[in-house]
Amino acid sequence: MAEPVKRKRFGDILVEGGLISATQLEQALAHGKDKNIKLGQALQELGFVNDIAVAKTLAKQLNIPFVDLEKIVIDPEIVSSIPELIARKHKVIALGKRPGELLVAFADPLNIFALDEITKQVEDKVVSSVGVESRIASAIDRYYTTEARLLENEATGEESEAVTAVNELLLQAVREEASDIHIEPSEDKVRVRFRIDGILRQTKEYSFSMHPSIISRIKILSQLDIGERRKPQDGRFEMPISGRHFDVRTSTLPLNPLEKVVMRLLDKSKIRIDMQDLGFEPDQNTLFEKHLHHPHEIILVTGPTGSGKTTTLYAALNFINSVEKNIVTVEDPVEYELTGVNQVQVNPKADLTFNTSLRSILRQDPDIVMIGEIRDVETAEIAIQAALTGHLVLSTLHTNDACGSITRLVDMQIPPFLIASALGLVLAQRLVRLLCPKCKEAFTPPANIQEDLDIEYDENRKFFRATGCEKCDQNGYKGRLALYETLPISKEIETLIMAKASSHNLFRQAVQEGLVSLRQAGINKMLAGTTSLDEVLRVTLDTKE
Repeated sequence: MAEPVKRKRFGDILVEGGLISATQLEQALAHGKDKNIKLGQALQELGFVNDIAVAKTLAKQLNIPFVDLEKIVIDPEIVSSIPELIARKHKVIALGKRPGELLVAFADPLNIFALDEITKQVEDKVVSSVGVESRIASAIDRYYTTEARLLENEATGEESEAVTAVNELLLQAVREEASDIHIEPSEDKVRVRFRIDGILRQTKEYSFSMHPSIISRIKILSQLDIGERRKPQDGRFEMPISGRHFDVRTSTLPLNPLEKVVMRLLDKSKIRIDMQDLGFEPDQNTLFEKHLHHPHEIILVTGPTGSGKTTTLYAALNFINSVEKNIVTVEDPVEYELTGVNQVQVNPKADLTFNTSLRSILRQDPDIVMIGEIRDVETAEIAIQAALTGHLVLSTLHTNDACGSITRLVDMQIPPFLIASALGLVLAQRLVRLLCPKCKEAFTPPANIQEDLDIEYDENRKFFRATGCEKCDQNGYKGRLALYETLPISKEIETLIMAKASSHNLFRQAVQEGLVSLRQAGINKMLAGTTSLDEVLRVTLDTKE
């Protein structure tokens, strides 16, 4: 029977890490024995280490996370999972929740009495982390006691008020599943809007006087130049919010005379995206998976900004990722880090563009190359050459439909025979909001509407529309799903490409071969009760001749 692994002692870890000397450890041990205090406290009293070093070392010793409570946002509802009396007594605070688990920061994670009391109060399993005692105490004051929070704001003025405002905005955005936060100044106020399920919604207003401090707080987090107000700036920061880890992308835009800021929230816990979750019909999914196994061709995903193209590509990479394949991407920006995938961030200042990156990537013996976007003829030419020399290439293009991507490449002066030889599959996509299942309302559409949609008239046919309830925040919709138009490049399509056929003629041939347009894909989802007619008309174009 193997012997259990012996845990290293707290003092030995400090010495091995170079934080204290062996002599200082002996002095601290003696001091702790004389004062009847723990080693960590003895080291701090002697001035050998600070409280952060003690907490980090303790976390390392116990193999649990260290949490800096000054750099996270906590949901007050989660904090209240632990009664205030227990939190203050044991210097603990709840940080976040996962299915069946409550994440808790302890000043002393070896305090079995604290763990026992908390376990009796909560239904979930307690997952421990280590925090600095003074910072846990401050967090307890901030989240449990309103009076203490007001006193803190009065003591530190506008700076603390801005910190609180930004934290509350981030927390609310996460609660409401917003993808973007827009902070916009006007003549007498600061307006805040969230983009939720693709639609901007008014959320909050602040006094005009708070605008400079809120913008400065966001710039500090994003490591931007606080004094620069005349030029746009882009930055980013990472922040745990309600127990989930977010990458926040920040963009500033000079207005007259102030600045607007947009923050995009990327949830790192959602990195694993499965093909089945995207919205493909079974035959579309089968077709896409088939082409993902082709060794040398280009697969294009097209659509406007915000239509979910990157999500589709990431799902595809997750599907084909394996230890036998060398997958390399070039992106602007890298939105999520994918395990086992080599991802390159475009950096024009360092002459690291799509073009220069691709040339280097092709010398790295790749099997699969993902290009964030084809923006110019040079990138398109390299992508085509990569496909023709034995690589699977995935990329995006900004066009309205699948056939439009072909004519777009022709317009970029790419020789038609190269397009026909390299292109294997084109996907066009849009995102529609899903009707809230709790409050969606059935109705019988007039005969003329069914006729306009080319639907066979049925007096018993039911459509569904949005109404609104507490579950969907009175919006009638909750979540989004993609509509897809899939265009495989057949021999007949290749012939039309060689002849520089119009997008209209390409579409007509594709329909004869079974293509389902974006409009029709939306109608199918509508008839299934998944979305509404209003949503379908909002995001798709009429494809009638």
